Amino acid sequence: MKRISKTLGRVADLLMKWLLTPLEQFLLGSAAPDDDRFACPVFIIGPPRSGTTLLYQVLVNRFNFVFLDNVASRLYAAPLVGIWLSKFLSVFLAKKQIGYASNYGRTDSVFGPSEAGEFWYRWFPRGEHVYVPPGATKPQSIQELRRQVVGISKKFKAPMLFKNTYNSMRIAPIAEAFPQAVFLVCMRDEVDTAQSILEGRVKRNGNKTDWFSVPPRQIDEIKAHPYWEQVVEQVYYIYRQIDEDIQRLGPERFLRISYRRLCEDTRGTMDEIARFFESRGVDVSVRNEVPENFPYSTGKKIDDADYVRLQEAVNRLWKP
Repeated sequence: MKRISKTLGRVADLLMKWLLTPLEQFLLGSAAPDDDRFACPVFIIGPPRSGTTLLYQVLVNRFNFVFLDNVASRLYAAPLVGIWLSKFLSVFLAKKQIGYASNYGRTDSVFGPSEAGEFWYRWFPRGEHVYVPPGATKPQSIQELRRQVVGISKKFKAPMLFKNTYNSMRIAPIAEAFPQAVFLVCMRDEVDTAQSILEGRVKRNGNKTDWFSVPPRQIDEIKAHPYWEQVVEQVYYIYRQIDEDIQRLGPERFLRISYRRLCEDTRGTMDEIARFFESRGVDVSVRNEVPENFPYSTGKKIDDADYVRLQEAVNRLWKP
């Protein structure tokens, strides 16, 4: 089975390289010239386990965004072709409203929104050192990213929506590519977020010590500390990086979204976001109604000793 899967993967890569990527470039060329009306993408950012996936799912159900779903993201070098393929398949599979199930950032639905990691690795580094400072990205890469996103938006006449928590470390080059881009910052209780990351380490890695998800630029320093301090510092330094970029780019381009309010007053949160979009020139129409609320997850879910350690670490960093 693994051999068959690898063979199919190689076939897909060859197909993308020799057929789909040239087709993608032709289609993007037909979308030229650049147009600022379609250069206002929306980015959901924040630490892992802060509610970014739920916000992503609610937004794609509520508003008429273009986004990379689990079909289109497989064609990461030809996402415009992938979006068309997804829309074509959805007609035969009678796609309904996208659901709200997910597993550590991965949505269950075939047409569910994807983080599309491979799409972003076309321009940005992978591994433990992923932070990209201002001015560090080649102009050609900035131009390619802009051309890709603006071209897709023009073809589908709607702004693009992205959710990838690693983009919390790429705000600078994203803003260089899209001076009109806006950012939704997911805010969740620090202890709850760190606790959920610790649970993710156990479920995904089988232990508490191996790293899980987005590494801040202080990763080398953080990894020298005990695991309970690591998960808290991961949350702290990601939020601190976002705050630094807010100071540099201006607070008017960022909207902080409370995970608790998103869960307890989903429609009210969508109304707040809609007003923010209007103020920033994000021209997006309403698609569907969304639930009034979702279950709000909070409180101790790990053993007493680790929970106390997390609380103490949070108090040291956030409440000196």
